[in-house]
Amino acid sequence: MSNPKIRWGILSTAAIAQSSFIPATRQTDRGEIVAVASRNRDRAEAFAQLNEIPQVFDDYASMLASDEIDAVYNALPNTMHAEWTKFAAEQGKHVFCEKPLAMSPAEAQQMIDDCNAAGVLLLEAFVFLYHPQTLKLRELLDSGIIGELRQSHAHLTFHLERPTDNIRANKELGGGGLLDAGCYPITFTRFAFGQEPQSVQADVFIDPMCNVDTRAALLLGFSGSRFATIQTGMDAIGGPKAFLFGEKGVIEIPEPYHPKAQSHFTVRTNDGNEETFHFDTGKQVFAPAIEHFHDAILDGTPLRIGAENAIGSLNIIDAIFESAQSGQRIQVS
Repeated sequence: MSNPKIRWGILSTAAIAQSSFIPATRQTDRGEIVAVASRNRDRAEAFAQLNEIPQVFDDYASMLASDEIDAVYNALPNTMHAEWTKFAAEQGKHVFCEKPLAMSPAEAQQMIDDCNAAGVLLLEAFVFLYHPQTLKLRELLDSGIIGELRQSHAHLTFHLERPTDNIRANKELGGGGLLDAGCYPITFTRFAFGQEPQSVQADVFIDPMCNVDTRAALLLGFSGSRFATIQTGMDAIGGPKAFLFGEKGVIEIPEPYHPKAQSHFTVRTNDGNEETFHFDTGKQVFAPAIEHFHDAILDGTPLRIGAENAIGSLNIIDAIFESAQSGQRIQVS
C-alpha cells in the first residue's frame, strides 16, 4: 500500500470504541482514525468532536464505500456483525470485528468466506491473545514449566443492574452472558489447552425478564481425561481470573482477558519455587492486536490467529445451550 498508515473508520459510536479502540490505535505507529459512522448524525458528530475524528458519516454504507478508508472497526451489536462485515469486505476494507465474531459457527464461517473472497483480512477482537502476557503464558506452558495441563478454572462475572436497557439484556441484538462475558473464559481455556474440548456439560439460567442467559456453569472435557471449569454471568460480582493446574505446578492469572498496561501472573511449582512474571507495556490492551493487524495488512505478516478461531468458541456455546436444555453431556469433537 502507498499510504504508510492504515486509515481506520469506526462503525458505530459504541462505548468500547471510545474507551479501548481509539486510545489503543493512537498508541500504534501505523494507524490513524479518520472517520466514524452512525445512523444518528447528531450522535456521530458529538462522538467525532469528543474523540477528534475528522470525518463523520450518517450511514454505514457511505463510510465503507469511501476511498479514504482502508480498514474498519466493527463495533456494532452482535447480530449486525455479519451483514456489515460482508459489506465492508465487498468494498475492499479489512475488518477488525468485535467479539463474538458472529451469532453462530455457520455465520462466522460465512464471514470468513466473504473476506477471503474479497481478499481482505478479518480479525476477531479477542485482543488478549496478542498481548505479551498471553504470549509469555504460551511460552511457559509449552516449556513444560507446570508439566501437562491437567485442569483449569476460569471465570468472568459482573453484576448488571436491573431493570436496564443495556444491549447485553437485549435478545434481538445478540445479548446474553455467554456471548458477552462467557466467550472470554471459553476462548482463554481453548487457548490454554491448545485444542478443542471433546465434550461440554453445562447449566444455564435464562432470565425470564429479558429471555437471555444471565449465568452459566460449564465443564469442558479434553483429551486424556483433562477438565476445565468455567463460571460466567452478569448477575453477580466477581470479575475475571484464571488458574491453570498442571502435574508439576499451577499458574494464577489475575487479569487473563484484559491485561492492563501493567499486569502479571504467578507460577508456583511443587518443588517450592514461585515466580511472578510482570508486564509493563504502557499501552492499552487493544494496542498489540491492532499493531499486529497493521503488520498483516502493510507487510503481509501472517495473522497469528485466524478468524477461524472464533468457530471453536461458538461451537462450544451452541453445545452449552444444548446441554443445559437436555441435561446431557454433549460431544463436540
